[in-house]
Amino acid sequence: MRGKVFLFDMDGTLIDSTEVIEEIWHRWAARHGIDGHAVLAKSHGRQAIQTVKLFGPEGIDLEAETAWFNEQAALGTDRIKPVTGAKEFLSKLEPHEWAIVTSANRPLAESWLAAAGLPQPETFIAAEDVSRSKPDPEGYRKAAEILGFDPTDAIVFEDAQAGMEAGRGAGAKVVGIGPSNHLAHLADSWIADFRQIEAFREASGGFRLQF
Repeated sequence: MRGKVFLFDMDGTLIDSTEVIEEIWHRWAARHGIDGHAVLAKSHGRQAIQTVKLFGPEGIDLEAETAWFNEQAALGTDRIKPVTGAKEFLSKLEPHEWAIVTSANRPLAESWLAAAGLPQPETFIAAEDVSRSKPDPEGYRKAAEILGFDPTDAIVFEDAQAGMEAGRGAGAKVVGIGPSNHLAHLADSWIADFRQIEAFREASGGFRLQF
């Protein structure tokens, strides 16, 4: 697989916040008499406000509930850890060669990256930087444009269905990541973690990925 820049989702791709996020959504669902498992099944890869809008009872204050979720998530940094091999993979890239496209807001994303010991990208597309959440491809298109490339020149790393659909919708190649490859049909390749992949710079520019 070849590409000129890398676009990474954050949660579930570069960092693992599963324990934190599942606990918060279950608490949120319990507060409103909603099935927490149903919420989790649809929340991954989406902005928190979109999940609140999808499952919240009629008349719910979207902004207040989203703020509550973000506040709770910000308290869970002690349980944030990097995906295996992510730090080593990112350390080999120059700032202009990669970006993060996340459904989290910027303050939360920055605090989680710091907690995981990962670098902050120069090109950072967070929830407040787009008008439409994943699976809309807006975020990935915008990140590629800022880096100076067409999205078709990008390789997207994603673990969630919404994110993979966003990457494909942007025209990028998609590498799925995670312990389960049940979404492999949405990706061009799949890895369990970053130990299974290596990026080689090509003389003509860009990268060749070896799996």
